[in-house]
Amino acid sequence: KGASLRPAVPCKHSVEKKTMTNPTTVIEIYPDTTEVNDYYLWSIFNFVYLNFCCLGFIALAYSLKVRDKKLLNDLNGAVEDAKTARLFNITSSALATFCIILIFIFLRYPLTDY
Repeated sequence: KGASLRPAVPCKHSVEKKTMTNPTTVIEIYPDTTEVNDYYLWSIFNFVYLNFCCLGFIALAYSLKVRDKKLLNDLNGAVEDAKTARLFNITSSALATFCIILIFIFLRYPLTDY
């Protein structure tokens, strides 16, 4: 019975595993900066037409900072500057609109009528 046993033959799969190299793939994932709004056109409009106390200029400066930070993949900084640009744009638009409405009211009803 001992003579009927065959000698152990090494498996060819184990030999292949030793000679193969495991390829690795590196994927660089950048944050999606396309979702951050920079309010650039609104800032230009406020700067050109509704520049109340230079708030339109400040909004434009922050909008440009958002674009720069998006290029540098600084997502947190871009979001914070976008919030600031939006705040200055809202303030500039609201105050300038309020002043324009007041001017139209005083042109329609001058103070000499009271």
